[in-house]
Amino acid sequence: MIPEENEISEETPIPNEDEISINYVQDSTMWNRNETHVDDVFAYAIATDVINENDYIPKTLEECMHRKDWPRWEEAIKAELNSLEKRHVFGHVVRTPINVKPVGYKWVYTIKRNENNEIVRYKARLVAQGFCQIPGVDYVETYSPVVDAITLRFLISLTISEGL
Repeated sequence: MIPEENEISEETPIPNEDEISINYVQDSTMWNRNETHVDDVFAYAIATDVINENDYIPKTLEECMHRKDWPRWEEAIKAELNSLEKRHVFGHVVRTPINVKPVGYKWVYTIKRNENNEIVRYKARLVAQGFCQIPGVDYVETYSPVVDAITLRFLISLTISEGL
């Protein structure tokens, strides 16, 4: 048996299988979002915490450059550019024809953590904005060969066992 709300004290044990819910508003029909005011000092404190929080993931390069951890983000950006250069992703610069709109790009930033929620590394990726392309106008067909690692191992072992 659960005691009534006014009977609950610090000594009253609460069963583990029951939920505890707190009703912040006595009558939900009378609550009006437009009349509810948040304390300015509380709002300022929350905003300051969010701004100063190192865990906030930046959306733009400009935001990265104004952060205290900019050297870590810069290192991640350089690592991504070196990886792209190593794989020969970028070719020679070619003049774009007048009727062709080039695909844009965007930097995507993430923070990788371990099981203790400690920051392990900063990661930056340069991604193409392919969503702006129109089928039949900007491209005719797409094909991306994808193979599962297990399937690849099977095919290699089959090739070796058959002496092919």
